[in-house]
Amino acid sequence: MLTRRALLKSAVAAGLFAPFYREVLAQTAKPMRLVLVLECNGIYPQAFLSSGTRTALGPKIGTRHNFRDVYPEAPLLRMGDDLSSALCLGPLAGGSGAPSLVNRAAVLLGLSSTIAGGGHSSGTGALSCAVHGSAATLDAVLAPRLKRTAPFDAIRLGTSSARTPIVYETCAYGPRKPAGILVNPMLAYNTIFGSLSASTAVGQERRMLFDFAREDAKAALGTFKGNSHERMKLERYLASLETLRARETQLQGMAARVKPLLPPDPSVNPLLQGGTTPPDSLKWLEAQFEIATTALLGGLTNLVVLAAGTSGFDVAYDSSIASVGRHDLQHGIDNAANWTGIAAVTRKHVALVAKLARALAATPELNASGSMLDHTVIVFMSDNGEQHHSEAREWPKLVLGGNALGMKTDGRTVVYPAEGTARNRQVSNLFNTLGHAFGDPDFNTFGSEGPTRIAEGPLSELMG
Repeated sequence: MLTRRALLKSAVAAGLFAPFYREVLAQTAKPMRLVLVLECNGIYPQAFLSSGTRTALGPKIGTRHNFRDVYPEAPLLRMGDDLSSALCLGPLAGGSGAPSLVNRAAVLLGLSSTIAGGGHSSGTGALSCAVHGSAATLDAVLAPRLKRTAPFDAIRLGTSSARTPIVYETCAYGPRKPAGILVNPMLAYNTIFGSLSASTAVGQERRMLFDFAREDAKAALGTFKGNSHERMKLERYLASLETLRARETQLQGMAARVKPLLPPDPSVNPLLQGGTTPPDSLKWLEAQFEIATTALLGGLTNLVVLAAGTSGFDVAYDSSIASVGRHDLQHGIDNAANWTGIAAVTRKHVALVAKLARALAATPELNASGSMLDHTVIVFMSDNGEQHHSEAREWPKLVLGGNALGMKTDGRTVVYPAEGTARNRQVSNLFNTLGHAFGDPDFNTFGSEGPTRIAEGPLSELMG
């Protein structure tokens, strides 16, 4: 006699209930999110150097922006560091009702990634720890693990001086497979929220278009007489349409939850009105942060990339910050006004990161203890290292959140031995750490440094 237990066991073995169990596991597993924020063309170590760490490293630093020559021979760990005393980390301090994030953050100095190349930009190298275009970036590798039941596996936003709404410089699915970044906030808003914010008629029209395309593809497959290679392309096209149509249905079902969180429509968003040509990159980036915040709070994705100045880094800023674009600003760094402008730009990036972190910290995690920030890791870094013409020998990092995932973001600074020494650690070790935090204890080999890889695995100073 076939018992209920035996029936269930055989059904599970046959995969009959696999979709159901995947859904259940996705809902009950520990929530996990990742946000990667990249500032174009260098973040100087001086920007993240607290007053206490400056004292610990000694007086040889002086007024220099870079100072690898004074880094210790063993990792220097400073607990309870006043991170907000650093030149560009003041926004972490809070005030006026905003909670401090100093004890929710960590600064890492000394990490290298020379394989990425540096220069004006390392392209995909910043997030792949590989030569530009030769490997998948971290976001693409972790997206399947983090997606769960979210409609989007990843949302990639940014700004660029390139005159195109989508660019393909910073992220990649694999060798020579770039992933697009939406650098126009209007396009990003409509792409992500179109099914939620549009009228019922418009939403229905979107779904009908997918239905028509699906039926056409099915009809073409039914009468297809070409070779197997061409048939495979048509089948993949149909599969992508099925995925997009399913996502439309899912988004429609989430509308009631997400609509109250929507940022202003681009047509009335003051950040996007009365702009100059080229536009103010920081205002556009702030609009992109608004979109990202809604996407995370609303459960539309668990992975966001925000890349400022991607694919053509010479972005423009408001004249109150600088009267020249990023490239000329960097070339004139010895001019006090230029250095003030560069520091102001990094400080604004930190302020946007802090605003996002506070929104997550103020939101209780669903089906888990703590806040959304406890289950989200935010990494702020540059796309090429520590300066304008970088050799990627130093890559300052600011990390926030993720305490429920084992991250030691508790107000610490870690200074690693300089590149070229045996105890130096690399950007890939930070990314290994993130893989461990997201539940993969074998995530130790990410990165393509080859024989220049110093040590595999996570950073013990950053993860318990």
